[in-house]
Amino acid sequence: MILYALPVSTYSAKVRMQLDLKGIKYEMLPPPGGYSSAEYMSIIELGTIPGIKDGDFCISESDVIASYIEEKYPDPTLMPGDAEARAKQRYMARYHDLWLEPHLRKTFAQVDPATRDEEVTNNLLDKFQQRIDLMEQLIEPKPFMCGDQISIADLAFPATFTLAELMLPVFDRHVRFGPRVQAWREAVYDNPVVKAVTDESRQATLDWMSSGGG
Repeated sequence: MILYALPVSTYSAKVRMQLDLKGIKYEMLPPPGGYSSAEYMSIIELGTIPGIKDGDFCISESDVIASYIEEKYPDPTLMPGDAEARAKQRYMARYHDLWLEPHLRKTFAQVDPATRDEEVTNNLLDKFQQRIDLMEQLIEPKPFMCGDQISIADLAFPATFTLAELMLPVFDRHVRFGPRVQAWREAVYDNPVVKAVTDESRQATLDWMSSGGG
């Protein structure tokens, strides 16, 4: 299997964790020709990362990749429990992708103080913090987000929260985590796979910020 990804990508981190936790062998490559290049889009039509090539099969979108991997390589499972448990895992994964992370990602366009719209920036950061605050009602760590086993619910948040801790000081803000979220963070970060991928994502983000964020 080939995983087209970059260490700085939070969605790539999510797929890498899944592959590593399952012990699936893969080669991680940057998108050939660059992100959204014609060369890469001849493999992954949308030109986005992450993308995978498994034999002759190619697909993108991290949630779709996660479902494909879980169905084709079910052991060890990252969707443990009954139908209700798995629904909650999917819910939290989607909560990250649709309701939380996009507010942070949109602040990339506001990094330069010379072109920053303060009202837009503050609105995005306020919404991002509100989504984190709401997680205190959505999760009861045991110690993982949806029970006593790590699941797909746990995989997207670590890199995004790390990115937030690095990005928000650019806007003179700091991310706040409630006691449930903080307890979950400490538990999931004890997993060696999560720690390794998150640490690499952190360093890649620092390198990207040092280069000017281009």
